[in-house]
Amino acid sequence: MESTKKLRNYFIRLFLFALISQVPFDLAFGFKPFEHLNIFFTLSSGVLFIHFHRNPLVSLLVVLAHFLNFDFGPYGIALIGCMYILKQNTEYGIVSIALLNVLSLLMWNTQIYSLLALPIILLYKSGFLKIQRKLNGNIAYPLWRKYLFYVYYPSHLAMLYLFKSTF
Repeated sequence: MESTKKLRNYFIRLFLFALISQVPFDLAFGFKPFEHLNIFFTLSSGVLFIHFHRNPLVSLLVVLAHFLNFDFGPYGIALIGCMYILKQNTEYGIVSIALLNVLSLLMWNTQIYSLLALPIILLYKSGFLKIQRKLNGNIAYPLWRKYLFYVYYPSHLAMLYLFKSTF
């Protein structure tokens, strides 16, 4: 129950920031309103994808990502699924990420470069790159670190738009 509540809150937080970030995203990149959806829509859908991964209807999220023009499209949601697999089983995760990227070469030939991040991800998974502290047996992060990137994303898009419209 507690895990579901945390997941629901995480999804809501991501989806709210998707909505908040959409106007700066559209302005910064010159899109019409909701012509192309920002990365927070992909991330929030990825949370749903992981949570409902055993339900065959979850594939509708991938189709939705294509037709609603999510940032990174179906690839983004599939990659989030592959990261989930990687967390559960390193070997299957590596194979799934490699396979996804080989298949995506048909559409985006630059996507193969994302495999260069795999060693860093594996170092983090092994614990080598983790920066955290324990508080009462739980992992705790400073509050600023939790929300920094949520605030940064729409802010930097707004600044890009202002820069673009000024110069």
